[in-house]
Amino acid sequence: MPLVSRLVRPTALAAALLGALLPLGGRAAFAASPQALRPGLWDYALQSRRGNGPEMNLAQMLSAMPPSARPQIEAQLRQQGMRLDSHDGLQICLDAKSVAAGHPPLHLAGHCNVSWKHPDAADWSFHYACTAPSADGHGTLHIASPTAYNSAYEVSGAQGPVSGQAQAHWVAASCGGLPPLRDPG
Repeated sequence: MPLVSRLVRPTALAAALLGALLPLGGRAAFAASPQALRPGLWDYALQSRRGNGPEMNLAQMLSAMPPSARPQIEAQLRQQGMRLDSHDGLQICLDAKSVAAGHPPLHLAGHCNVSWKHPDAADWSFHYACTAPSADGHGTLHIASPTAYNSAYEVSGAQGPVSGQAQAHWVAASCGGLPPLRDPG
């Protein structure tokens, strides 16, 4: 998932965020489904592993980066409708338009082909291939309720393999000044 090129290149944080954010992005969730997600502010907790390395959460990934990189990451996230919260968790804003798009959220940078499978109202699986930068991956997304979903993913790209999982929950109808999540491309 080429969010790597949009955040900070080439870091484990960027690779992990790219995997975790795949099931977020500019096209949110399935208004026709009984499990439609609520628009508003969402919190994301993620765990990610690069290759055979240790599993890390977002706070651990951020602490491993040079402090000088953090302002750049925060600015790029904000431009795309995301921010870090006070505990180094990730927040995003899904607006009503993105929630009405009719398929799961997806956040990919680069030129990507995506295929979806939707076996039932709550579950989705995806596969994608991207160029510029080159990456491919697959994963699943389960909508537990209009205010919670989780995902698991595996990504292969120039930075090597990344796998992980993310849990998302709705916080509030207002995004508190955070712009809606948008495609980085």
